[in-house]
Amino acid sequence: MSYLIHKIRYAFSAQKIPSGTHLIVGLGNPGKIYENTRHNAGQLFVKHISKEFGVKMSDGQNGQIGCFQHVIFFNPLSFMNSSGHPIKKVADKANIPTSNIIIVHDDLDSLPGRCKIKQGGSAEGHNGLKSIIQYMDDKFIRLKIGIGRPNSKDPAIVSDYVMSKLDYEPSQEAFKQGILLVRQLFKF
Repeated sequence: MSYLIHKIRYAFSAQKIPSGTHLIVGLGNPGKIYENTRHNAGQLFVKHISKEFGVKMSDGQNGQIGCFQHVIFFNPLSFMNSSGHPIKKVADKANIPTSNIIIVHDDLDSLPGRCKIKQGGSAEGHNGLKSIIQYMDDKFIRLKIGIGRPNSKDPAIVSDYVMSKLDYEPSQEAFKQGILLVRQLFKF
């Protein structure tokens, strides 16, 4: 865990986390077929952290939403590849700049149980991030939940892999790391 604290301090040493309201968004796909899949790691994290802080997520027009202090938790109802529009709507309604948004998503390039944080940059092939960048910009913070990568680059095999069930133990470890990162960023 001390390694993560060091990474947070390093990643954000040149800047302060902006004041005001923040938005934490979990990327995923709606519907029973996608529940608890690797691709829904972002939405599962937001559900997990909202429970950790005793936040009741309510169904809204664009997805599930809840608040804790100066943070809004949001899981869009849209499919991940179309998530940019509902995220922009919530951010605009709450007057939240892109730099105050944390997007939580699955990461094929990180091992299961690992969590990384990064600000800005390209979509790195992630279609959910591409949609967000299309509607906003790339200045948001990314909280990447490691899901690992299958032993093949075949797109059909990779697709089947991300749509398979998320491994419980590693995901819980990644969620603990992610909550620690959020606590450090927002000082709560």
